[in-house]
Amino acid sequence: MTTIVSFNPNRAADLSGFAVPGALATFYDSGTSRERIVYSDPECTLPHPSPLAADGAGVFPAIYDTGDGDVKVEVTTPEGVMLAGYPMDPVRVVDTDAAGASAIQFDPTEDIPETNVQAAIERVQANMIQPLLDYGLGVTGNAPLLADLDATGIASGFYRFDESTVGTRPSGMASSATGIVLVWRQSAGNALVHLIQKGNRRHHLRAQNDGAWAAWAHLMQSADTATDEVWSAGSSTAAYAATPKGIRAAVGALAVGVGQTWQNPSRALNTVYTNNTARPIFISVTANGSNALHARLQVRVNSSSPWITIALGNPDVDTMTAIIPAGHQYRAFGGDGLECWAELR
Repeated sequence: MTTIVSFNPNRAADLSGFAVPGALATFYDSGTSRERIVYSDPECTLPHPSPLAADGAGVFPAIYDTGDGDVKVEVTTPEGVMLAGYPMDPVRVVDTDAAGASAIQFDPTEDIPETNVQAAIERVQANMIQPLLDYGLGVTGNAPLLADLDATGIASGFYRFDESTVGTRPSGMASSATGIVLVWRQSAGNALVHLIQKGNRRHHLRAQNDGAWAAWAHLMQSADTATDEVWSAGSSTAAYAATPKGIRAAVGALAVGVGQTWQNPSRALNTVYTNNTARPIFISVTANGSNALHARLQVRVNSSSPWITIALGNPDVDTMTAIIPAGHQYRAFGGDGLECWAELR
């Protein structure tokens, strides 16, 4: 194994610390006076001259050895005077193919079988990243496939689902649908799943409580709107995102006076009428009365219900008003004559 011969100092210096230009280094087999050939290249094909001269600053070039045994070095002035600290036996050497941390060896483990620092560092990095990739973190290709949406032990992470994935899907989602599944886990039996179908903006949520999966729910989005007719009817049980226009339509469908006009329909006393407008209406009736026959304004739910008197006129001319709910029946009962009948409808 080729080694680099490294003696300290690499710069030849005298006792005062001044560099010794042209200092001479001679190399020997350790413990002997037998000269040793050293080289100027890592392949040990170009021998250095012996002795080897330092440059004008007292610095020696790189020195390579075949690594066959220890090396001794003597450094002298150009005049042959030995410098302090020499001879140095043996000289410190460094392997050329395993320098620094990579040369440190240690016992392998099952998870880190490498036996040098550099390779072990790379293995540790790979070991750190691989578990993240297994759970969809940091992937640049396909996320790991989730086999069963109903599995109770899904590890926290980011997954994908496709037509092969079994388990309960959100209502209305085709078995061929694909997409993303995100799993957050609080504990072994409690988690939250977030599912998004490819090509669809709707976000579905599902909670696991004490090991059991709850039903799927979804987050409202701006596209979850209904027509004014749906808001006005007020009969749908589906969830919709509220809009000012929709709220106005819903309120207007029940509010008296919104979208209605005053009218003088043909009406008579003691005659039953029905509010068929599907909205509440406001009526105002002016009738003549007498001490013997007071006019009354009455309303009932339908023909099977009793009449409820909601206004009673005076013996003389009097005006009676009421709000009539949609579908209810109403009448002006009694009185001597009708002066005016107006309806806001």
